[in-house]
Amino acid sequence: MMDWDFWFETQPLLAICLTVTAYSVADMIWTVTGRPALLNPVLTATTMLAGILLVCGIQYHEYLSHAGPIVDTLPVIVVLLAVPLCRQFRLILHSRGAMVAGLLSGGLVCVVSALIVPITWNSENEIIATIAPKSATTAVAYEISERLGGLSSLTAVIVIATGIFGGAFGPAILDRAGIFDERARGLALGVTSHAIGTARAFQSSDTAGAFASMGMILNAILTIILAPLAYEIAVAL
Repeated sequence: MMDWDFWFETQPLLAICLTVTAYSVADMIWTVTGRPALLNPVLTATTMLAGILLVCGIQYHEYLSHAGPIVDTLPVIVVLLAVPLCRQFRLILHSRGAMVAGLLSGGLVCVVSALIVPITWNSENEIIATIAPKSATTAVAYEISERLGGLSSLTAVIVIATGIFGGAFGPAILDRAGIFDERARGLALGVTSHAIGTARAFQSSDTAGAFASMGMILNAILTIILAPLAYEIAVAL
């Protein structure tokens, strides 16, 4: 039997090729099937990769160490978000009042809704700290969770799951709610579903993507303020 783990270690580009291939296949399946929510390419590609690693007996830390170049490109992609923001600057400035109102209400709901279940079930403080920052970007949520004494690795999983859910079902939920303004849709996806929601918004339009970028960035800042405060209140209760 082939030692997949050893072969994986000796082929440093395999992780990158595997990741790109999985996402390409997932995106093709999503497009061919009419882009249903349950076949969101991020969700499908993640499931495919997890299955391959499990079947081949490849340790996740080995995969992650070789997939480092993909992770390293993320800061560059974040910086590139400045391009659509510049293009939509006038529209963003014109909509600043509604955007601030949506950000404050959305950010508050994200934090409060995340803590309802653990508070109701009298969960330990560690669990509350783990869930509190779920709607911030992964890097921000990870740091907040760690500082509050939560399980930061589990926080990252919850953040990604939140993003996948929002990216997959967010547009349909907004349609049902009768929200069709690209600015509002983008802001909602950015605030609630961070990077994955922002990527989904860009698939709709540059306007939605720009407002999603603003929502993601500003909600990360807001969560840094609200999450520790909400945690202290939850613990006191």
